[in-house]
Amino acid sequence: MNKLIKLGPRLKAIASFVPQGTSLADIGTDHAHLPVHLLQAKTIVKAIGVDNHQGPYESALETVRAYGLADVMEIRLGDGLVPLQKGEVETLVIAGMGGKTILKILQTNPPVMEKINTLILQPQSYEDQVRIQLLPKGWKLKAECLVTEEDLNYIIFCFSRFEGYSLIDIEKICKELTADITESVPIPSSVLLRFIWKLGPLLLWHKDKLLPNIIDQIIQQRQKIIKSMTKTERNEVKQATKELHAEINILEGIKKWLLQ
Repeated sequence: MNKLIKLGPRLKAIASFVPQGTSLADIGTDHAHLPVHLLQAKTIVKAIGVDNHQGPYESALETVRAYGLADVMEIRLGDGLVPLQKGEVETLVIAGMGGKTILKILQTNPPVMEKINTLILQPQSYEDQVRIQLLPKGWKLKAECLVTEEDLNYIIFCFSRFEGYSLIDIEKICKELTADITESVPIPSSVLLRFIWKLGPLLLWHKDKLLPNIIDQIIQQRQKIIKSMTKTERNEVKQATKELHAEINILEGIKKWLLQ
């Protein structure tokens, strides 16, 4: 019997959100370690791995063959959801891509999406847009978490058709967070709301222990941009620098609230 594939912290966190007994498609499956692990652990009953690059596609095929799972797992070459058929799977995993790319993929095959009940997403950017665009479409945010792997921080979302926080629920949480944070730190509520969506309403609500690190990273990025802007005296650049300083002050205020 083949040994259980070991997953790193990022994939392990993704695996923890997969419903028991589901059928799953892993988009951008690479070596197919996640679906193979889930099949070995008997978490899922069937898997389809999809990749649009020949190299990872062939690597995934080899992994499936090596672990003797060809009867319960297929590997398909293609873009996004295009290689899937309606009703083949109930759960989608899309990890390690930009948020805009993930949102685009979710639009590539509407009939397939009709039968999807769970989305597990790990965007590398534009996390706020993933929340902002999926919640109004009826998806519920079941959970969001932060995980660290090799000194990098990752955010993982689990959206569900049936369980979790609806858009109305999240808006209520945002309102309560705004009131709570502005009571402690003098930040304009209209500006603060944008940062709540950026950092994560549920992560802030639960005061996730990794959030201060995330905020530090964002501040460092802003400071680098400011440093690169000091070489010019153009008025529009001065205005942009002023706005970045204001953002840093807001982020520092949120961090102060988190650490209270």
